[in-house]
Amino acid sequence: TRPKCPVAALNADLPALRPTELARVLAAATQFPRAFLPDAAGIGTTLLAAAPGRELAPAFGTDSRARHRASGAVELRLDAVDSVRQDVDTGGDLRSALALGVGPRTAAVAARLLIAGQ
Repeated sequence: TRPKCPVAALNADLPALRPTELARVLAAATQFPRAFLPDAAGIGTTLLAAAPGRELAPAFGTDSRARHRASGAVELRLDAVDSVRQDVDTGGDLRSALALGVGPRTAAVAARLLIAGQ
């Protein structure tokens, strides 16, 4: 715990992340002792936040959405934060992130990885 500061954990596999959307999620999270944002697939978690003086208590991994909810964290239900929800676990996830817009280096690597029609 950090007695005077909020803390958050954000997944690293968010290639389409937009700062304004992340700011909205973080602002919403401050309304609760602990809060999380589910991933686009609806089974994982892309962000977990805790208020000052609260334990973060992360439970990332398979089915983390259910685990974070069961631990008492509030699920954030926000519209228009797709870039913060779209993590990349599969080729389909990567295509979805590309559709949202990614940086030039990610786009270049993705073009080499993805085979047309798959």
